[in-house]
Amino acid sequence: MQTQYLNVQGIAKVTDFAQSFYYLACSNCKRATNAYGDGDFWCNYCAKKVPALTKIKFNIQIADATGSIEAAIFSEVAAEAYGITSADAIDEKLVLPVLHKLGKPRKCIITLKAYMHNYAGRNQIKFNVHSMSAEDIAKPINRSEELLTLPPNTPNKKSKTNEPGSTSSTSAPTTEETPNSPSNNN
Repeated sequence: MQTQYLNVQGIAKVTDFAQSFYYLACSNCKRATNAYGDGDFWCNYCAKKVPALTKIKFNIQIADATGSIEAAIFSEVAAEAYGITSADAIDEKLVLPVLHKLGKPRKCIITLKAYMHNYAGRNQIKFNVHSMSAEDIAKPINRSEELLTLPPNTPNKKSKTNEPGSTSSTSAPTTEETPNSPSNNN
């Protein structure tokens, strides 16, 4: 399946503060592990005993006028968009200021990477944040709701004209026809 990227213009913030904001990864192949602590561990993917790396991963909620979705942010984007490093995520003194920073809503343009995830025989579409910028959101971008605009209203049967050259039966009333206009108050 081809990787799909899409742009979303909206408000991003962390809503789940009980989630883990980092994970441990193999320092050789960079894959997530179930290792505990900072020591060396045996990586099942590259079959080596290597030290674990702390990597950032957390979910944010992205909302616009059409709804909201969740997407995962990883180390590189977290450092660029929020100025957060993996050391910040595990330092007990910095946890509250980091969470406060992540909980503030940010207007931004986000490029998402969409992919298909199969869990227990069910396919799901998941999103990762590829890039995030706080550019002027008045800048035009391709948005999904622009593609879903409704066609213009078609005239109903009552608004059809009676004869050629005559006015429509649903034309706006003039000031003489309006019952509450100042010209009718005698």
